[in-house]
Amino acid sequence: MDNSLEEKNQFDGNLVYGLKNFNKKTGRDVHLERINREANYIDRTTGRLKDEITYSRPCPVCSSLEARTIFVKDGFPHVKCSLCSMVYVNPVLRDEHSDTFYFNEESWNKILLNSTQVELDRKKFEYGLKCIEKFMPGKGTLLDVGCGPGIFLEEACKRGWSVQGLEFNKFCITRLRENNFKIIDLPIEEIPLQDNSIQCITLWDVLEHIHKPYDMLSKIFSLLEPDGILLVSVANVNALVNRILHQDASAFAGHAHVNFFSPETLNTFVNKIGFEILNFETILTELGTINNYLNYDDPYFGEAKPVFGFLTPEFIHENLLGKIILLVVRARK
Repeated sequence: MDNSLEEKNQFDGNLVYGLKNFNKKTGRDVHLERINREANYIDRTTGRLKDEITYSRPCPVCSSLEARTIFVKDGFPHVKCSLCSMVYVNPVLRDEHSDTFYFNEESWNKILLNSTQVELDRKKFEYGLKCIEKFMPGKGTLLDVGCGPGIFLEEACKRGWSVQGLEFNKFCITRLRENNFKIIDLPIEEIPLQDNSIQCITLWDVLEHIHKPYDMLSKIFSLLEPDGILLVSVANVNALVNRILHQDASAFAGHAHVNFFSPETLNTFVNKIGFEILNFETILTELGTINNYLNYDDPYFGEAKPVFGFLTPEFIHENLLGKIILLVVRARK
């Protein structure tokens, strides 16, 4: 086993604790139960989203208007672009409705600060920082967009980065400012920073939530110095767990997740904006979920007994089938 795979395994909750124990230890059992309840944005007659609280959008990668519906989950149509194969939710909730649900979501805040989750996140963030520092060993200014409760900012500070964060969750903002972090609570388009002023920007599990990801990454490109570094951690639509469970996979949660990049569509997307890819890999196997499903057990709360010997972390990551894509790119200017 190579060192990078061994490090990745150390922050994979499925592997460290076993899936059932991990979900219970971090409070995901309560959270999953809550988000699976029928919400008030569903038209009970049609089973679809209410028209008055949604709007339609083009493909976030190529702007095509041609797409086919692959499934509808909890009222949210998940579609696949006919031109570039990007998978995305369309229509989506208007901002005022998605914001109310997401930014102050109490059960998710509890997960983020759960001691088990924090322990694994620190290891994950340390791994991410090592990936960045391979290409920017000098360290410098770092902006974490969607910084949550600030665990990544804490780890980056320890390693000598000069950090600030962007966040909208009121609970997280209060915690961060109490701990003397500089926090911006404005949309990224409005932040009071000069172009070409930041050496590194990070997006940990943010891009899947953004209705207009091209606008966000274009702004990030302008903020970065020439040859500045961007790290992106984003859900992988090609993850083996998603391919097997299809619409039953937890990644497909249209109230929050609206973009589902594959390695191919993400590559196209970042190159279109002007980034050069430096590192491309996957993290988090979801092997417990996969084995449960293959055993006809509850995918998220079964005993996760192995089914096939070839289904290993090595197989998952060598084939870019992990739950999350971890990407490091450079701004070509």
